[in-house]
Amino acid sequence: MSLHPAGTPRGGAGPRRRARGRLRAAGVLALLATALLAGTPARAQAGPSPPPSGLPAPTQAAAAAAAPNPPPAGAAAAVELLCNLRTGEETRTLRVSPSPDALAAATATVADRFALRATLQSPADAPGQPAVAVVSVIDLESAGPPQPLAQGRWLLQGQAVLPADAPWAPLLTGWQRSYSPHLGRELAWGCAIVRAGATPAGWADADATLPLIVPPAAPGGATPRADAPRADTPRAAAPDAPATRPAAGSTVRLAWMGDVMLADGPGRIVARGGDPFAGVAGLLRQADLRIANLECVIATSGRAVDKPWTFRAHPRTLAVLKRHVDAVSLANNHSGDYGLQAFAEMLGRLERAGLPAFGGGGDLRAAHRPLILQRNGLRIALLAYNEMFPRAFEAGEQTPGIAWAEDEKIAAAIRAARAQADVVIPFLHWGQEHSPTAHARQRALARLMIRAGADAVVGTHPHVRQDTELIDGRPVIYSLGNFVFDGFSDADNNTGSILWMTVDRQGVVDWGLQAVTIDKQGRPTPSGR
Repeated sequence: MSLHPAGTPRGGAGPRRRARGRLRAAGVLALLATALLAGTPARAQAGPSPPPSGLPAPTQAAAAAAAPNPPPAGAAAAVELLCNLRTGEETRTLRVSPSPDALAAATATVADRFALRATLQSPADAPGQPAVAVVSVIDLESAGPPQPLAQGRWLLQGQAVLPADAPWAPLLTGWQRSYSPHLGRELAWGCAIVRAGATPAGWADADATLPLIVPPAAPGGATPRADAPRADTPRAAAPDAPATRPAAGSTVRLAWMGDVMLADGPGRIVARGGDPFAGVAGLLRQADLRIANLECVIATSGRAVDKPWTFRAHPRTLAVLKRHVDAVSLANNHSGDYGLQAFAEMLGRLERAGLPAFGGGGDLRAAHRPLILQRNGLRIALLAYNEMFPRAFEAGEQTPGIAWAEDEKIAAAIRAARAQADVVIPFLHWGQEHSPTAHARQRALARLMIRAGADAVVGTHPHVRQDTELIDGRPVIYSLGNFVFDGFSDADNNTGSILWMTVDRQGVVDWGLQAVTIDKQGRPTPSGR
């Protein structure tokens, strides 16, 4: 059994706001060896089962090629268990060989926050023929000894073996997700049975996403649009480079902003009668529709939840916000900073102010409902989703909160919005803080959204600008960076973008990024870069 680290975190110097303390892995493996996991409540799967029907086309092909294929008698270690893990940007891989010793587990840790512990158990009289795989997820951030979060068991008789030439797919387990109880951090993981020594393409990426297996819907249920090339085209040019095509009929010019935080420095400017948007106000007036991510709660009620960095802005900031922004996304990791009462108060204040919001609402359906705005005869549907902890901010069936980035819900909402609007654009809160490039999960989720029918995808959260990409001819801007935000010292954190985008009934006509520089008080001004 061996641990195969699949990558190290891409760093970037963080701002003074970001907590650096993490529990270290020293001594953890010794504790894991004594953890009583066998009786842990499990998300168990048992019995022979066919490959999951919800797998993407490449995975279905792999599953079809992999007939139930137990190893031949006497073939020691003919197969192994491969797993991969992701939390945020950090990934690890794990390889587990068969053993008759039920206590002989292999363990991989990721980001010093989670561990995956796995055994591939075989009978004593057939050591190379595994009969059951047991996988346990352990939380390393809990106080005291590491705590098991989940455990699954899979009987292997008749299970498919991933073909040697097939790309990676977690055929045995599918993609699983576990959440730490304190902050709600997410671990995504998946495992497959492979031939011993196999290293499938994509194994180390851990993109945690199953691409769509049905064609994307077009407006009115028609066939998918054919106005753009069907090819993935990464943009190697500078991130500010525009993309264009001829317009067809009426157009709408959109201005997208990144993270807008109106507490702290920006809030103090407003309290003194100032306007943190003043340096870009003239630019923003050139847009038909201005959209921002509201990275705080605007309220007077509630108490700060136990998490790194909480932001609550005074209601006086709302009038300033409405002056420069026409719609705000609430789907982020700070909307719930002061609890449900403050979030509900903010929903009421936004409604009374006449400032539309999306990606959050009074219950689960409201949070996932598209905001449809009309400009120049075009109906534009906006959706927003967050996948940065804590998931406790997610709306419930009868409780207010934000929309969580759950793949199936996103795809369904995009398809539904296509039937109601001319243009559909999701706004995502995702990615690794301070990383200038999108990671594999972002790229895979972007493909899912484009192929579900999105005309473009726009992102925030990393507090820096990230790269851009064309998928099936449609733009994906992974992160716009900060916009109105103080407390950062590094130049990349204090450089953001306005995304200018022109749309018509066929989708995006052109787009480009205009850089802004943010001063120590959190005020953006055009930088000309």
